Amino acid sequence: MSKKLSALLVAIAFLLSSVTAISVALAMYALIEDKNLALLFASAAVLLDIFKYLAWPVAIRVLRGVSAALTISCALLLSGVSGWATYDRLMTSISVSKATHEVMTTERVAALTTMAQKDSALISQLDKEISDAGAQANDLRARGMVSKALELEESVGSRAAAQRTQAIARINAGSIEIAHIKSGVAKASSLPPLLAHFLCLGFALSLEIVPALILSGVRSSRRSSMHVVASCAIETPPPENEVTGMPAGVTETPETVKNPETLLDSNAEILKTLVVHAKTLAPGTPVKLKEFAKNCRIGNLRAGEIFRNAETLGVIRKTTIGYVST
Repeated sequence: MSKKLSALLVAIAFLLSSVTAISVALAMYALIEDKNLALLFASAAVLLDIFKYLAWPVAIRVLRGVSAALTISCALLLSGVSGWATYDRLMTSISVSKATHEVMTTERVAALTTMAQKDSALISQLDKEISDAGAQANDLRARGMVSKALELEESVGSRAAAQRTQAIARINAGSIEIAHIKSGVAKASSLPPLLAHFLCLGFALSLEIVPALILSGVRSSRRSSMHVVASCAIETPPPENEVTGMPAGVTETPETVKNPETLLDSNAEILKTLVVHAKTLAPGTPVKLKEFAKNCRIGNLRAGEIFRNAETLGVIRKTTIGYVST
């Protein structure tokens, strides 16, 4: 597994685990009345949730026996707590949404309808008051009391007009609110209750399982890569024969040595890797000694010895710019 892919998976696992950590922290914070204690225990819940995800790869790859069993037991217990917190948050949101929508569509709509009926009755009453005031003003004018007639019409008319305007505004606002309530839809209203429970439970379980699987898999992949590199690097090279300049214990002629299968020294496996790599390159392609030594976790001197053996085999040759494939 490449380093970029491993880093991406670890980032995904971190983001997923942060969801459950926040859910546990919010649940713990809501359970405790004292806000200082609630903040303290919420922080502890976040740390325990982080430990829960790290416990899986450690218990599987590092620990053994009783320690591994206890660590896995703690991780399962913490997973149950955080899974419940996530499930409870999701189901609470759905339940509150449905209950709120039900109350709004029944009680609130009924209250708004009653208020609109009262305002309609008030408007009718105000219209009657204005009409009566107009009749009284006409009587006063007939008796020559023009000023009193105007005063009566202005006082009654202005008061009634203001109340009538307010009543109409309330009726219009109530009608808009009723339309908004009836057009609204509760969360997960199209899902049967049992299916909503299963979806919330499955999501909570996924948030618990997926990050643990990612961390365990990435750790296993890194251990495998380290094992492959370690098998490429051998600690000490054997002494060379002072007469032939070849590894000790090899008595074949140079023509026989040219076959890497007959190399019996400790560098044979690394030499095979270099030969295969060089044969895949186009002629004249540079083969960097330091990069090869770094990849195989060996020193430059030892890599130089292996490169000289590869040059003897004819798969690479040394030039003024370094070794290149043939």
